[in-house]
Order: sequence, then C-alpha cells, then structure tokens
Amino acid sequence: MAKKTLKYALTEPQRRAAEILATNDVHKMTLLQIGLEVGVSERTICRWKQDPEFIEYQNEVAELTMRDFLTEAYNSLKSIARGSQSEKNKLKAIELVMKNQGRLTEVQKVEAKIEDSRSNDAIEAEIDNLKKLLADM
Repeated sequence: MAKKTLKYALTEPQRRAAEILATNDVHKMTLLQIGLEVGVSERTICRWKQDPEFIEYQNEVAELTMRDFLTEAYNSLKSIARGSQSEKNKLKAIELVMKNQGRLTEVQKVEAKIEDSRSNDAIEAEIDNLKKLLADM
C-alpha cells in the first residue's frame, strides 16, 4: 500500500495498524493480534481508533482497497457473463455491468386511476362553460 508520509503524521506502527484494520476482511485479525503484529497493546489500538487522523488514514486505505477490488469484481462479472453455464447468471452479470456503466436503468410502470364523482350533466355543463371562455378569448 502506497504511503503518504507528508499527509499524515502517524508512526509506522499506526500506519500498519490502520492498513490491517482497513483490510481486515482479508486478515481476519483481532485487535490483540493487530497489536502484537505492530508491537503495541490492544488498548493502544483502541485509543488510535479514536484519533481523527488515524481514522482518516484508515478510510483512505479502505477506499484504495475498494478501488482495487472493483477490478476484481469486474473480472468476476466478465467471467460469469462469458463462462457461466446458467443463462440466469449470465444475464444477471450482464445486467450489473450495464447498470454500473449507466447504460441500463430501472424502468417502473406507473398507473393512476382517476375517479370523478361528478355527474355527466355536471361535466357537460363544465365543458360548455370552457367552450364559452375559449370563444371569448
């Protein structure tokens, strides 16, 4: 992971802990294990997790990791679309790619039922009145 040394005034153990936390879905480490990995106590890790600068760096690492994962996700979708035996899976993969590219949008049918409680005579009178108004223009 590329480090931005000038942007964050964090120690190397803080940076490493933030990087592990940001990618912990891969590492699956407890706070105690992370502390042992970077050479501090679990309590220190908990304290770091309250530091706004630590949080900002951790979020930046997580964002970069997600961008990297996007490539992996696209490759998986392409594999499914090209090689799945299931037509349903192929179509779903293609749909997801198309939606992501803004080339396919959800269309919903809207139906409205209008009920008019006026009598036919009242409607006819209103039509006549509108005709008179138009003629006077």
